[in-house]
Amino acid sequence: MYTELNCAFALSKNTPQQIVDLLLYMTGQSSTEPATLPPHPLFGDTRWDSMLRGASAYFDGDSHSTVRLDEFSGKHRVTIRCNFKNYDDEIRRFIDWITPHIDSLPGDFIGYTRYEDTELPTLLYHPRLFITPQIPEEIFGAAAREVDWWTTATPHRRDMEGKK
Repeated sequence: MYTELNCAFALSKNTPQQIVDLLLYMTGQSSTEPATLPPHPLFGDTRWDSMLRGASAYFDGDSHSTVRLDEFSGKHRVTIRCNFKNYDDEIRRFIDWITPHIDSLPGDFIGYTRYEDTELPTLLYHPRLFITPQIPEEIFGAAAREVDWWTTATPHRRDMEGKK
């Protein structure tokens, strides 16, 4: 099953160039494979090298990940939108690896992940905080659990997915 990763953050100005180069390789902006890899579990037996370019038909929108230097702030801006089979927990490993280099305050929202068979995202906060909210039943009632009600309540979804 596919998992979507959608996040954006700035890197600290003192982020080592090796980290920036590695992100450029992972996003496909550079074809130069790093000579050495950091000693981190992300770079073990995972698909770290292609994860930020992963795409499938399970999520709407284009997968597109970039790293760019913001000339005004002097910081690298990272934008990630990808989806892939997260079987080896690559997303958690990626967030764990990149967190020391993210220029954010504790509690800052940096993005979300979402599993292909759910509409409910897991929210990502700095540093390394993953929160999966629950749809309040007082708002949606049984719709929080029943897909048919959700499809009926939102005709645009039914029209896109076919009638049930």
